[in-house]
Amino acid sequence: MSEVKFLRDQIETTYKGDSWHGPNLVNTLKGIDYKQAMKRPIKERHTIWELTDHTVFWIEEVWKAVKNIEATEPDLEHNWPEMGATEEEWRQSVARLEAAVNMLLDALAEWRDEQLYEKVPGHDYTFKQMLHGMVHHNLYHAGQINLLRDKV
Repeated sequence: MSEVKFLRDQIETTYKGDSWHGPNLVNTLKGIDYKQAMKRPIKERHTIWELTDHTVFWIEEVWKAVKNIEATEPDLEHNWPEMGATEEEWRQSVARLEAAVNMLLDALAEWRDEQLYEKVPGHDYTFKQMLHGMVHHNLYHAGQINLLRDKV
């Protein structure tokens, strides 16, 4: 299996695949309504909604780097966007997560293994390191959301 295919598989698995580590993001978010997503059961910690939007933000930033759309630093003001207040807005956040994952998977479908070893423009890490980091980031926040599910 090529390295690109392996990374695409890992990204897809953390989102909706049959993962050995526990629930993927889709299963973690399944059944959560907007009221639950907004609750802050642990003072001064992020909500499920905030964690979801934050995860989307970074997947989109990785997509931009892969597509060479934006070589500048991300606008960190949107790193933790303000959550919405309706069921429709919550559904849009969840749909945006799916769209971001699919855009990234589609962009990587065109990649060759050699490209993974190139430096991300403006940074001293490679695309391979960035993509592995994003997989870990997705898993970290899926775990946080899973813990919050029990409290909302």
